[in-house]
Amino acid sequence: MSLNSSAFSPDHVLPAQPAAHGIAKRLIVVMGACGSGKTTIAEGLHNELGWPWLDADTLHDTNNIAKMRDGIPLTDLDRKGWLERCHAWLKSCADKNTGGILACSALKRAYRNRLCEQDLNVQFVYLHADEGTLHTRLNARSGHFMPASQLPSQLDTLEPPQPDEPAWSLLTLHQPAEIIAEIMGLLKAKKN
Repeated sequence: MSLNSSAFSPDHVLPAQPAAHGIAKRLIVVMGACGSGKTTIAEGLHNELGWPWLDADTLHDTNNIAKMRDGIPLTDLDRKGWLERCHAWLKSCADKNTGGILACSALKRAYRNRLCEQDLNVQFVYLHADEGTLHTRLNARSGHFMPASQLPSQLDTLEPPQPDEPAWSLLTLHQPAEIIAEIMGLLKAKKN
């Protein structure tokens, strides 16, 4: 099974749950360092909203995966093609008006700007926790190519979203259901 923990393809649309009533379809990027809960929250939003979702890790090429597996941090050049594929997926969702949820680290402002090119209206959801919590989560997960040793590099690269960016910042120390409910509330309050 791919890193998308759903058995369905990334373009699979589910029926929206009652909590999604009144939420306009849009593009959401759930971002943050490894271990912040991006995949869990993105899939939870997919289950509530019914929109397609994708774990951006599935879009890395084999060279990037090999580097990460070997504990070698990715460079901006390594991430270029990956960001292009992430943007193309978001653009496809926008073109089809399905809404879309992408779990993507989007660590730098330049990366987030790349995801928004061609006037894509993207809402970022920045998930964060203290380094100890992230490290504990990474050591507990299995089946992922990114080792916990990569966390310091990710945190060094991270440029948290600034007030002028379309981003909500959420501390992920609570249960995923609470975070998902909070995001659903923010989406309901957002009119465009």
